[in-house]
Parts: sequence; structure tokens; C-alpha cells
Amino acid sequence: MHKTSLTIRVYSFYLFLMGAGMVFIPNTLLGIFQFAETKEIWIRMLGLFTFTTGIYYYYSSLHHQEEFYKATIVGRLFFFVMTVIFVFVFKQSYMLALIGSIDLLGALWTYSASKK
Repeated sequence: MHKTSLTIRVYSFYLFLMGAGMVFIPNTLLGIFQFAETKEIWIRMLGLFTFTTGIYYYYSSLHHQEEFYKATIVGRLFFFVMTVIFVFVFKQSYMLALIGSIDLLGALWTYSASKK
């Protein structure tokens, strides 16, 4: 497997886990990240979207879709920056930026692998 494809495949598994967690055990996952419990459907819908996005990442890793990889680098960096902004502007828990940090690290790993 190409090194860049591996970074995307690993990230797809992260998306599968987070997505499934938000669908099936949302309040457990929210508690881990120090967010308030909810009975609203939005967390399960976000989980469904996250899991579905994982399918796109996984499929692209099977077919070494380099243009998609480049787009994910930009998208994950944007996600990280926005989580940091949310922490400061909306006075949210630093745990939100921690979630974004996973995206930052993944983007940097993909970028590094694509340069080799």
C-alpha cells in the first residue's frame, strides 16, 4: 500500500469509530470529551455523516485517489483552525481543539507521506 493511502485508510478508521460512537453511544462519547449529554437527534445525525465520510476516505484509499488526498489535507487543516476559533470565540472547552488536533496531525501525516 502506498504511504499516502495508508494515512487516509487510518483516518477512515478514526471516522468509522467516531461516527459509530456518535450513533450508538453518543452520550458516552460526549462525556469523554467533556460535553453535555443530549437526547436530541443532532449528535446521531453528525455520527451518521462522520461514518459516511469514513466510507469516502476508505474507498479513496483503496484506489489511491491523490487529488482527494490533497483536498483532505486542506479540509482537515481548515477543521482544526475552526475548532481553535470556536474555543476562543465561543468560549468552548479546549477538548474541542483536541478533537481538531487529530485532524491537524492526520493532515500533516498525509502531507508528509505525499512528499516522499
